[in-house]
Amino acid sequence: MPRGQPDYGLMTQTPVASGISDPGEAAARLGSINVYDRRGWTVWMDDFEAPVLKWTGAIALTGEFPVLSSATSWMGAQCVYFDAPTGISSRSMIIRMFPLVRRGRIGVEVFVCGTTEMPGYLWMQAEIDDGVNSYIAQWRLDTTNRNLFIVSGGINRLIATNVYGQVTNHNFLPIKLVIDMDTDFYTRLMVGADEYDISAYPMDFGGLAALSYVDIRIGVYGTGAPIDCSGYADNFILTQNEP
Repeated sequence: MPRGQPDYGLMTQTPVASGISDPGEAAARLGSINVYDRRGWTVWMDDFEAPVLKWTGAIALTGEFPVLSSATSWMGAQCVYFDAPTGISSRSMIIRMFPLVRRGRIGVEVFVCGTTEMPGYLWMQAEIDDGVNSYIAQWRLDTTNRNLFIVSGGINRLIATNVYGQVTNHNFLPIKLVIDMDTDFYTRLMVGADEYDISAYPMDFGGLAALSYVDIRIGVYGTGAPIDCSGYADNFILTQNEP
């Protein structure tokens, strides 16, 4: 059965039996973390393998500051760990601001797992400030009931069910959110092997904005129930020019 490329070129033969049409595949074989969805152009990525955290850590109420941990990881030796002990609205998160490189569609991808239950959750938030207005996109993951929501109109919108992202057996769940900065609407959500069209949902208006930037936050939101909400995140990727 034919596959790949022929083992010859216009001027010379190639030294292997089969070529690789997708250069992203070559990068993946060389250890790249960009192995989940290669649509879009990579702006910045973090495998959390550096000796220090490249993000700003933040907490609210009883939340604990996020730390790099080798207790588990998706790839490599470590990832970032969040802990929000029992207490309504306790939070543990990482924050990083990126320049608004260009308008259009951007993607935010991360692998996560944790122990959370609504009203607590693992979450990712992208705030887009374009110098005039601010719009906010967010997903929330309940790992106990295996539900994933996006937030639109200030309401949790259930998008995916039976998703598995618990700490047991290092089960990291890949999640990629794509949003459109031109229309201020969501575009699509990838959760594991499934892709969802969420283009009918607008992002939430966050107020007026004098500056231009993209603010990304990832972390855990605590709950008043007797459960310690915690989670891990690995392999963050920010992309632009998403289809």
